Amino acid sequence: MPELVTHAFSVYFIGMHPSVKRVRWLFYFGVLLPDVISRPIYILWPRWFGYTVAMHTPIFMLIVCLLLAEFFASPLKIKARWALLAGCGFHFLLDLFQKHIGAGYFWLFPFSWRSFEIGLFWPEATLPLVPIWLLLMVAFEGIWLLRRRKSQVIPGIG
Repeated sequence: MPELVTHAFSVYFIGMHPSVKRVRWLFYFGVLLPDVISRPIYILWPRWFGYTVAMHTPIFMLIVCLLLAEFFASPLKIKARWALLAGCGFHFLLDLFQKHIGAGYFWLFPFSWRSFEIGLFWPEATLPLVPIWLLLMVAFEGIWLLRRRKSQVIPGIG
């Protein structure tokens, strides 16, 4: 899997769009959600690998996203659903481009145990880019904050 920073950076600019701005943190959380749920269990209890394979599938994440969205107030509930689902969708889209030595991800689980992938890069290939992703995100956030401050008019001065 591309690590969490690469997943986050892959959708960073989409999250900056004004239509996503209100639920941006949910969108980012959705991008990280499949790994946040499945990886700790696999790392702590490697024998449970079979269960974590099922947790890193679109159908499982669909259920999780729909359940998580139910915890939001009614006006935000629909946007929360779509933000979480869109984030998970982008996560799986990025994972689709990975190579695996063994079986990859079971995209159609529980309906099929067939795995398929496009195979453009190895999961660890993005690790050297993590510092660059982090610097770019910090730089863009800094620029965004400076522009926001400049655009605010202080009463009595401007």
